[in-house]
Amino acid sequence: MFEDIRLEGPLDASASDRMIVYAIWSRDTASRLAPHEGWSLLADRYPNDARFLLFATYEEYEGHPKDWTPSAFLNRVWTVLERAGGKLNPEVRDLLAVVWDDLHGLEEPAAARLERIRGRVGARFGDPAAARKRLTRLVGTVIREIHERTQGSGSIAALRAAAPDDGSEWSRAVANASGEKKKYDATAKVEVGALVDHPKFGTGVVIGTEPGRANILFESGARKLVCG
Repeated sequence: MFEDIRLEGPLDASASDRMIVYAIWSRDTASRLAPHEGWSLLADRYPNDARFLLFATYEEYEGHPKDWTPSAFLNRVWTVLERAGGKLNPEVRDLLAVVWDDLHGLEEPAAARLERIRGRVGARFGDPAAARKRLTRLVGTVIREIHERTQGSGSIAALRAAAPDDGSEWSRAVANASGEKKKYDATAKVEVGALVDHPKFGTGVVIGTEPGRANILFESGARKLVCG
């Protein structure tokens, strides 16, 4: 990819979208632009596409910069949720699974912010290794998308600057669900990530739980149903 790119020196905020994504993809040290910095530039340019801020937050943690803090991380995650309007909840759960070991023992207001985030995306997270693979795969998919659509123009402006729609979120959630699909049973307890088959709403994925209820994402949208 990016066979047309020839990096001649450090990049700054005036670099083209295509050049920035090339630097993220290649991790060319000559650009002097860390992956999280590149995604942050794109997030500022295209705030309607919450994926860019999600990737910036993920890459910042993976790079372990000295100034990383749980509080700043949670603030950025909250901004992702606000911008995405619920459409990136599975990806945010994966991000929290990756970072979870560094989110223990928080003080206020960070602890309260974390609980609010968990209330929106689900209190339980999956295996961090699997979550990291899914996020890395999504980053690669978006990079390829940008590579293909910016050839010639160098700009993402022509892209649909929006997170995936509800149908896409449901499709991804089903693809990433764990275990075999089970028939919906109001008396059975379920866990986040489980697949259920509802007689009226069809296939769904549990995206959150609370005492006696589960938030289940169906193709038609999320619904809170009695469970356990």
